[in-house]
Amino acid sequence: MKFKQIQALKHKAYMAFAEGTTLDVPQQDITMMDPISLAFVGDAYYALHMRQRLVDTGIPNVQVLHLLAAEFVSAKAQAYVYRKLKETLDEMEKAICHRARNAYSQVPKSATVAEYHDSTALEALVGYLVLSRQQKKLDNVMLQVYAYTKEYCRIVHGMKE
Repeated sequence: MKFKQIQALKHKAYMAFAEGTTLDVPQQDITMMDPISLAFVGDAYYALHMRQRLVDTGIPNVQVLHLLAAEFVSAKAQAYVYRKLKETLDEMEKAICHRARNAYSQVPKSATVAEYHDSTALEALVGYLVLSRQQKKLDNVMLQVYAYTKEYCRIVHGMKE
């Protein structure tokens, strides 16, 4: 999109948001949504979930909470989790992840290209489950996320089971 097109869309989006309406665009099947848009929602949900889990541990210092949250929501940690849980997904969920892995996006310096693509796939899966209102499946996936993130923590920080 060109700058003027983005500005015009942004103005329409502001109006729709302020008025509590939706943009006049064709309704889209969530399974066909842009995978980066799914990952946008999934990233926020994932981060909130992990922050809630960290607060539940009783950590009294917000700086420590922030440091752990940043690590556990990083592309490296998410890629580890994705690689562990991808075999448990159904065909639709695998297709969402596959599309997200192949979507173009800028890769940060803090992760490899493969890690970033895998983390985007996981975030898109979470976003898909949130937007399609599959709460039971979402809860199950987030339980797996929590378990694999704990495993990642033990491995990275040299802890025994």
